[in-house]
Amino acid sequence: MADRALWQSRFLVPAGTVELFLDALEGDGLSVSAFEETGANGADGLWRIELIQTGQPDRLALAGRLAPLAERAGLPKVDLTVEAIPVTDWLSRASAQFPPQRIGRFWIRGSHVEEPPPAGAIPIRLDAGLAFGSGEHASTQGCLLALEHLARHGRRRRVLDLGCGSGILAIAAAKLWPARVLAADNDPVAVAVGRENAARNGVAHRTGWLESDGYGNPLLRVRAPFDVILANILADPLCELARGTARHLAPGGSAVLSGLLDRQAGRVIEAHRRTGLRLRREITLGIWTTLLMAKPRRS
Repeated sequence: MADRALWQSRFLVPAGTVELFLDALEGDGLSVSAFEETGANGADGLWRIELIQTGQPDRLALAGRLAPLAERAGLPKVDLTVEAIPVTDWLSRASAQFPPQRIGRFWIRGSHVEEPPPAGAIPIRLDAGLAFGSGEHASTQGCLLALEHLARHGRRRRVLDLGCGSGILAIAAAKLWPARVLAADNDPVAVAVGRENAARNGVAHRTGWLESDGYGNPLLRVRAPFDVILANILADPLCELARGTARHLAPGGSAVLSGLLDRQAGRVIEAHRRTGLRLRREITLGIWTTLLMAKPRRS
């Protein structure tokens, strides 16, 4: 895996057009992110869109996809840069740029950080890696804040992290409650990374890791119903999985749904309302929204 290359495509757009481009690139590659340009070289009001993919992308095809979006946004063109990023370079660079983060009660640090956690914080050790979820993205932060909110309203015994990535949410749940946490992802690399991270954080004994395409693994049905389901994925798959989420959620249970732009929240809410779930809370960080849905208790 050390020789496996990643490719980064990036371009600048005005702030008001960020959602348009993120929406169009949703589901492409390993990740698509937006970062506000700052510093001496940054221009006011510009954001940098970054798309990380495995394998060399077709630059002309990608530029062709962006051209009509630029026209809709009133831009003369999009200056696209595409370059290879060897995994070893990407990981070392990401680790160097990964300072400790305080998100609610959680304190997330890489192994290169030696300072002790703040008093009362819940520490999570996590190095930047090939699986999504280092705590820097607003969708992950929203999920952590939603977990903290749930922790103020009682204990949970059974938790599912669907689309677990690095395992950060599963680890956070296992540190919040004396719960049995099951984490699943359709990427075997993510499953392996998550299992390793759980061991580093001392919660391997209360976490289980498996491959599953959505709710397809039969073990998920065996272990259901869950008191909490965490799904930090994307708007479209969240809508497609809504019925499965409702079936696997215990009465009185909560679903934390994230990975969606604020403009996409309405259709994700409606897809889950049709299954009987009810919206309890919205957490909006920048252009990203996390939803806390609840399944009513039986009367």
